[in-house]
Amino acid sequence: MRSRRLWIPCLALGFSSLTVYTFAADNKKAAAAPQRETVAKPLTDKERKRREEKLRKELETPYKKWLNEDVLYIITDEEKQAWKRLATDEEREQFIEQFWLRRDPTPDTAENEFKEEHYRRIAYANERFASGIPGWKADRGRIYITFGPPDENESHPSGGSYERPIEEGGGTTSTFPFETWR
Repeated sequence: MRSRRLWIPCLALGFSSLTVYTFAADNKKAAAAPQRETVAKPLTDKERKRREEKLRKELETPYKKWLNEDVLYIITDEEKQAWKRLATDEEREQFIEQFWLRRDPTPDTAENEFKEEHYRRIAYANERFASGIPGWKADRGRIYITFGPPDENESHPSGGSYERPIEEGGGTTSTFPFETWR
């Protein structure tokens, strides 16, 4: 009943008073609402299994990342097939160790120059070739990681008019920005 008595004078005062009244009424409703209790419920078997599966997948992540990102461009098909047959993390660790040892140009030294160069190339690709995607996923990143830096780099960063050499057919063409690596 009290809200009706306030409503009529608010209409007489104008819209701004109505807005203030409405806000005040909403605050009263919010204050009167019961507080939710935050007590943890025991997990059902289905929820527990879902969490265990999620945890198992999280633990596999470093190995999936190694296969699908770190060595994606240099691992052979035979090595991939062997990797898929591995059952335990210990076997995966051994496989990774042997993978890098097979590629080490100087196995008698403590450093694995190939591995260090590979990860250096990934870091360089991520720094230089990222454009909405990580640099290692870009075409230039893939080529750089696989083959290393180019011996020659012909860059046309603004595109535009381009005189093609005879081996490309000669003539003039309009191009997007591009680079030619040799």
